[in-house]
Amino acid sequence: MLTETLRNGILVCEEDMTETELIDELEKEPFMPFRLHLVSGKTLDVRAPGLAHPLRNALLILRNPAGSVRSEGYDVVGYANIERIEQLDIGRPAGGKRKRA
Repeated sequence: MLTETLRNGILVCEEDMTETELIDELEKEPFMPFRLHLVSGKTLDVRAPGLAHPLRNALLILRNPAGSVRSEGYDVVGYANIERIEQLDIGRPAGGKRKRA
């Protein structure tokens, strides 16, 4: 869905996040952890496959503490409330370079 907003006197056209875009992120091989930036300014991390599940108009995200298999809760976020996706550098070597063996 295309939306128009007024920012600093400038009309900005934006397209809402789609289910297809989120499913593409969830099905990447290998899985890449990512952060969702919401229009409210809040962020939510999806650190492992199976922690987020697409619904008809929203994404269900399980909140799992590090090292635990038990979920401590969940968030349901409407696709229209997701502003952008940021890839997380979890588990990658510093500087993005691999060390030679």
